[in-house]
Amino acid sequence: MISHPHRLRRRSLLTGASAAAVLAAAAACGDDDGPAGTADDPIEISFEWWGDDTRAGLTQDVIALFEEKNVGIKVKANFADFPTYWEGLAGRMASRDLPDVFQMDYSRLRQFGGSGMLLPLEGVVKTDDFREGFLETAKLDGTLVAVPAAGNTLGLLYRADWFEANGIDAPAAGQSWDDYKAAITTLTPALGDGKWGGGDWAGQYHFMELWLRQQGGSFYTEDGKALNFTKEELAEWWTSTADLYEAGLVPPVETTIEWTEDGLVQDVLGSEISWDNFMPGLAPTVAENGGTLALAAPPTVDPANLGLYLKPSMQLVISATTEQAEAAAKFIDFFLGDPEAIAILGTNRGIPATNVGLENVELDEYAQAVLDYEASVSQYLTTPPPAPPAATGAIEAKFLEIYQQVQYAAMTPAEAADLLFTEAETLLAAEQ
Repeated sequence: MISHPHRLRRRSLLTGASAAAVLAAAAACGDDDGPAGTADDPIEISFEWWGDDTRAGLTQDVIALFEEKNVGIKVKANFADFPTYWEGLAGRMASRDLPDVFQMDYSRLRQFGGSGMLLPLEGVVKTDDFREGFLETAKLDGTLVAVPAAGNTLGLLYRADWFEANGIDAPAAGQSWDDYKAAITTLTPALGDGKWGGGDWAGQYHFMELWLRQQGGSFYTEDGKALNFTKEELAEWWTSTADLYEAGLVPPVETTIEWTEDGLVQDVLGSEISWDNFMPGLAPTVAENGGTLALAAPPTVDPANLGLYLKPSMQLVISATTEQAEAAAKFIDFFLGDPEAIAILGTNRGIPATNVGLENVELDEYAQAVLDYEASVSQYLTTPPPAPPAATGAIEAKFLEIYQQVQYAAMTPAEAADLLFTEAETLLAAEQ
């Protein structure tokens, strides 16, 4: 639910000379010299993000700390859950009424940045302390339009206690997709009714992207104007779990569509491919259930190529329509670089993207496990793909929706592939 109603206000679009002037002013702003504003007459900036009440509480604490250290700036806070957040921003983008600072998802970066709605950030915010490779995912056509708040990569979350109790070797880097299927095939019957050794991964487009990258491919063409795989490859991917699904070794769609919580925390799922930064949020509940959650490399086509790259779990951006670019930049620098702020935020948004973040964040055993995992696969991390096209969010939804028709046996994988290509081509063409 949105915690604060949004108040409309007029803003001017920064272009040409006016944008350059603001950028120069922001770049000239030093650590001790804030933008104009006093305690009696403060500047107001808006900051919005997606997340739950826990994230909101931590973020509000950091906002209070920022206002205490920057008495001439007030921050108007607003948050929502993930779907509501993006529905709201998409509608407001048309009226150019975006927040001054807001959280950005990598898959939507081109949707907002490609339409000129994000302020270029080179020389505006500090960029000299980010961990290697992160800033490349914040650029569109060579222009920096975002900064990463935290990072993640894909991995395999699994119940180490269930694997061990049933004589299944712990997953290791280089395991094949068939190895993983064999583990599920052994584990599901051993767990009994209502529990499964793993989930059906074929409906997630990010996991197909992983599979394509393991073969030297990609989901989109370099320019983002088309899909970069064939219908036959898509049908092959959508049959990759068919034997598991038909045998009841992974949960049926009738069950998963009813889940309001992850299967791991419900104590009904033994493993799943996932973003590694999900572990700190899931592991404590698994532990309360008497289990042990562990993190390993995902299955692969090629043991020498895991298809992994370091991706921002979320980014921060400044609206191109802001009237307070200087104050907005100061807030981002504080949010990502102030040691006290870093300590408050912890790893709620993932492992910090900056070196100072790593130095000042307190890592519990689960966050440390994520950091250890990323170090263990560092040799396999490759160049991230370009920011996906603006239609990605819609394509991702269609990908799952159409695959569910395969699960329901309403369509064959080949028929479903034909439909996905038709839908994707329409969505991508609408951007051109």
